[in-house]
Amino acid sequence: MKVQEVKYLSDYIVSIKFDDGVTGTIQLKDLVQKGIFKVLQDKNQFARVYSNGYSIAWSKELEIDATTIYSELTGKHFGEILSPKLTHASN
Repeated sequence: MKVQEVKYLSDYIVSIKFDDGVTGTIQLKDLVQKGIFKVLQDKNQFARVYSNGYSIAWSKELEIDATTIYSELTGKHFGEILSPKLTHASN
């Protein structure tokens, strides 16, 4: 699962598209209130969001892992995403 596309929409909201077809929007206003992400309170800086495939990022130091975002969008737990249930072929 990779982030195929990320776009800044407005007011700390981004749209995200994954390579398996999952899409959605995520609000990150709370994130920019914390720690190193406070620099993203500048909306011009926040709007520079991009994807490196495995995360959404604003720089090498400011990233959010794709699994975290995928979990938020789908409601799936990390274990379900990283280790999907295997099915057996019937004879």
